[in-house]
Amino acid sequence: MTLQKNLSNMMNAIRTSRGQSISEFSEELGISRSSAQKLLKGTGNPRMDTVEHIAGRLEVDPLTLLSFSSSEKHLESALLLLKTLDTVSELPSEKKLKFASLFQELILLMEPET
Repeated sequence: MTLQKNLSNMMNAIRTSRGQSISEFSEELGISRSSAQKLLKGTGNPRMDTVEHIAGRLEVDPLTLLSFSSSEKHLESALLLLKTLDTVSELPSEKKLKFASLFQELILLMEPET
């Protein structure tokens, strides 16, 4: 799979999870609608500084944008995670901290015992 397709898959997952139109999404990213369309279709060929700019606007690591898996299972998991993060971001600070603490406990529970 190409980096362009990975970028396309991740950007589409984020846009879908937020329920944004291409125009709204391109505005959030600070790029033209036509550039956004090319990237979403997997036909764009962005420079690395453009990928870094988009990652910054989406508040994700640039590597995440380029290494996203396109399998159905991974896409569903990514969308669920993005929706959860959007919901958590709207919580008051106290509840965000509680969520982070509980999430950390969950991760520790999933670690294999040694």
